[in-house]
Amino acid sequence: MNSWEERIEIKLNDISKDLGIMKITAAEQHIVLKEHIRRTELLEEEMRPVKKHVYMIDGALKLIAITGIVMGVLVSIFELVKYFIR
Repeated sequence: MNSWEERIEIKLNDISKDLGIMKITAAEQHIVLKEHIRRTELLEEEMRPVKKHVYMIDGALKLIAITGIVMGVLVSIFELVKYFIR
């Protein structure tokens, strides 16, 4: 064999080893990703009641704010009517 053929063969062997290492790394990362997805789905399930509660509180606060505005307008109108009736 020529020296350049030997060098090419050595480089090809190095590339082959690197590809093997990359396949192992990709398989390990796939396993870690599956576990991460599973844990994320569990946490999302646990958060559903919290989200529901937040939406309910948000609605209640909006209702209180709207009621306060309406009451303020009505009180102002009654005060103006009382002022002009005198």
